[in-house]
Amino acid sequence: MAPDDDGRWQGAECVVKGEPILRVTNIEVLYHEVILALKGVSLAVPPDGVVALLGANGAGKSTTLKAISGLLKHENGKVAQGTIEFLGERIDRRSAEEIARLGIIQVIEGRRVFEHLTVEQNLRVGAHQAGNGAHLRRGLELVYHYFPRLKDLRQVAAGYVSGGEQQMTVIGRALVAGPRLLLLDEPSMGLAPLLIHEIFAILARLNQVERIPILLVEQNAKLALAAARYAYVLENGRVVMDGPSETLRENPDVRDFYLGLTDLGTRKSFRAVKHYKRRKRWVT
Repeated sequence: MAPDDDGRWQGAECVVKGEPILRVTNIEVLYHEVILALKGVSLAVPPDGVVALLGANGAGKSTTLKAISGLLKHENGKVAQGTIEFLGERIDRRSAEEIARLGIIQVIEGRRVFEHLTVEQNLRVGAHQAGNGAHLRRGLELVYHYFPRLKDLRQVAAGYVSGGEQQMTVIGRALVAGPRLLLLDEPSMGLAPLLIHEIFAILARLNQVERIPILLVEQNAKLALAAARYAYVLENGRVVMDGPSETLRENPDVRDFYLGLTDLGTRKSFRAVKHYKRRKRWVT
């Protein structure tokens, strides 16, 4: 698919000014050589935007992120078909370490801190590939600017801070690494509503002020659609719907199945929704 006269990509390629920074094209992912987890997933991320992946547990959201970051290889998984390109360069055959050096940094779900290290020592881990010195100082300044609470806790063992502060720490560790693309997996999981809104407000500023593009996996569809400009809906390893966030918010199928809202505005359980219309596959 080519851009239109204004240089914007449309449809499944996302709404992007110019070339996407990340392009995933019809990838299939196998685990243990037999389990087909992704079945022709395609998506794109613009160089300055936030894109969300929606879907129920087991839909393939986290697998998509791991395919991009190269972490599949650590779980006996692989991209068996299709391609992943970052800044026009194919990366699906590279190691996780090589991909990280390119600037694709993933924050894995579950707030995985080194509990015996201090908060600042956890942050410093993010700079291990780029070395210390000026890069580390700039990274720490950036983290403490956006997460001032971490500056007060920098000498506290990460295992003793709250869940929200641990989430800030792992995001901060990713920032110290100098991401050119940030992959976030369920950043709201297990957090209180006030902390969730605080963290998502900071993520919005990082995108808008620091121009860090974000690919966000989030099971809270309402939150994800508020944070992202564009979203893809995954089900059973396939993209079944995609579009601008405001369009998906008004889509009755998304409202029923993912937002739990009927046309009358009342709550509806996911179990009560038997099916919804799947998109026609885009051919590029």
